[in-house]
Amino acid sequence: MIGRYAVQVNGLDCLAITKLDVLDELDQIQVCVAYDLDGERIDHFPSSSEDFARCRPIFKTLPGWQCSTADCRSLVDLPATARSYLRFLAELMEVPIAIVSLGAQRDQTIVVEDPIHGPKRALLSA
Repeated sequence: MIGRYAVQVNGLDCLAITKLDVLDELDQIQVCVAYDLDGERIDHFPSSSEDFARCRPIFKTLPGWQCSTADCRSLVDLPATARSYLRFLAELMEVPIAIVSLGAQRDQTIVVEDPIHGPKRALLSA
């Protein structure tokens, strides 16, 4: 939810997902999809800090992939559940994902879509 808010406030038209590899060991990943505010479900970021302080996150639990992504160099190299996670984030935040980073090395960055020039014909390779 805070991700969608950041997209709206900053006028983002794509995302860079970094450190995807830190999720490699998890069997489940929880993503906040809404908030419970005084017993009412809200699908937007509250406008006041007082309201936000009373919010409780509502999570969607997604399956993890429990394998290393360190050697992945294109989207098709990623485990299917990792690709599903990325699709879920893009849909939730309502913008495409342009870059996925899997580690500190330059070749551990997958360019899905060039954020300046549009979609690439081929994904970043080693």
